[in-house]
Amino acid sequence: MNGQTAAQYIGEYAAARRYDELSDLTIARARQVMLDHFGVTLGGIQMKLGKMAADYTAQMHPGNDATIIGDGRRSTIEGAAWANAVAGKAMGMDDSHRGAGHVASELVPVALTLGEVYQLSGEQVITALAVGYDVMEMIQVAVDAWQRERGHDHKGQAGTIASAVTAAVAMGLPAEQIAHALALSMDMACGTEQYVYDAGACDTKDLLAAYGAQNGIASARMAAFGFRGPPGALDGEYGYFHAFGPGYDPAFLDRLDGEALARTGFKPHAGCRHVHACVDATQDLLASGRPDLAAITAIEIDTYHEAITPSFRVNYDPQTLGQASFSLPVTVSVILTRGQWFTEDIAAYDEPEQRRLRQLVKVGLDEEIQAQHPLKNGCEVRIHTADGALYRGRVEHAKGEPENMLTDAEFEAKFRHMSGDILPEMQTAELLDNINRLEYLDDVGDLVRLTLPQTMPTPVGV
Repeated sequence: MNGQTAAQYIGEYAAARRYDELSDLTIARARQVMLDHFGVTLGGIQMKLGKMAADYTAQMHPGNDATIIGDGRRSTIEGAAWANAVAGKAMGMDDSHRGAGHVASELVPVALTLGEVYQLSGEQVITALAVGYDVMEMIQVAVDAWQRERGHDHKGQAGTIASAVTAAVAMGLPAEQIAHALALSMDMACGTEQYVYDAGACDTKDLLAAYGAQNGIASARMAAFGFRGPPGALDGEYGYFHAFGPGYDPAFLDRLDGEALARTGFKPHAGCRHVHACVDATQDLLASGRPDLAAITAIEIDTYHEAITPSFRVNYDPQTLGQASFSLPVTVSVILTRGQWFTEDIAAYDEPEQRRLRQLVKVGLDEEIQAQHPLKNGCEVRIHTADGALYRGRVEHAKGEPENMLTDAEFEAKFRHMSGDILPEMQTAELLDNINRLEYLDDVGDLVRLTLPQTMPTPVGV
């Protein structure tokens, strides 16, 4: 590091990254992340929380800098990124990185908002996203166990820092200012996971991603203006790794290998990512034979430790839809009765048959999967019936992980399911076509403009 601080090292790393250095897989993942994020954002803007975020932003952050996706109103740069991040998180179906958690809901709104404002090319946006994913993974892998024990949330913490670097790269800032953007953002990084216990009674699960996006952009713009952050923001005596993690180790920086974006995964189902392997295992079970629900005497779910702890993950009596979306007993009961795990399916969690089935569930640890976690996030489901029959389903990797990736058709099907009929078919087809050639776009603002409602005038050139 030649006497550099960690922030300065990252600043030079980020400033030096070039599109032509990125792997083909990283570029392909960038297209998939963009497609996935547009789908969940267009869906989220139709939900109560997404609509409220758009209304709040239009009222409290009036401006004409950038567009609220799927809504059409305009706001300040930070305001638009905040609203777009809330909408992108509201459906709970944004991407899920095994080392860094949910990343797209913070970084993509930053890249898209600044891409629209600065008329960035697809190559520039992909590069900024790739660097942001690198930084997010590097930080979060180092602090994850420590923060989980203390209830910190990665979206508002590491997500804020990664958003600042993404914004600074998108803005074309030099290494020194990228380092200051990171350092300034460190003191804006915040958030806890209390929302998992208060699920359904608060909105912060989705607002935390928006804080990260908004504060990341603010940090980069402050750095560009000349403000400075502490050089020891990450590795100092009171820096981030000391305050929110196990302390600093220079080996943390070795994780900056340029491939974090290639390692991201996607959520084909709603609810918490840690229940998805249970969804897949139960669907696998049903594909080979459907048990008579009335004859079921016991249901066994074995998976990895993080999916069965803390207690809210094995909740037999959830009081809200939010709580139900984290619960393994609810997951298996809903799949057995409805076959799918979208929000409308989870909403049926308290129907009589679901209540009966989830009381039959016993949750345990699968030692084989646990030994390879997080490289594996699988699950096994076993169902016993009164006639002595045993039904078994097992997956080693949840659907959407790099080893079990969605097909192009499945990505498009998810997009269409999430976005619904918010856009007419011709506009949807054009948006899909443009996302699929993301790296060739001269101005990614064209993607944002293709989400404008038909009731609004369509800008020239779209």
